[in-house]
Amino acid sequence: MKLEKNKDLIRRWIEFSNTGFLGSFDPFISREYVGHLGATKMDRNELERLERQFSAAFPDTHHTVEDLIAEGDRVVLRTTAHATHRGRFEGIDPTNRSVEFTGLVVYRIQDGKIAESWGEIDFGRLIRELRRA
Repeated sequence: MKLEKNKDLIRRWIEFSNTGFLGSFDPFISREYVGHLGATKMDRNELERLERQFSAAFPDTHHTVEDLIAEGDRVVLRTTAHATHRGRFEGIDPTNRSVEFTGLVVYRIQDGKIAESWGEIDFGRLIRELRRA
């Protein structure tokens, strides 16, 4: 039962993401959150800043859950995202291009919230799509 609750938390987190993070992170993210994105480490405030910044640049982002696997206190998510570049991102002015990129994230759930995550997002592919001629 706990595994299904953990998976449901991540499903709701993705739904929240698909709204452009409208609202509070409180129901999803622990105050003690630690995130790992490649070599970057972040706290909850930085996660919220980055997610909202990304949503401003790609306001119609939609994540499709490809796989969701739970074991113990971990949930693994494999996702594909589709979005339109409508705001400045990584020094690139809006291109209005439709883009697709993938991600793989391992979440650690504690007390019904995301306490830690390790993510590998294919930002290289995203940047290439934005810069293509």
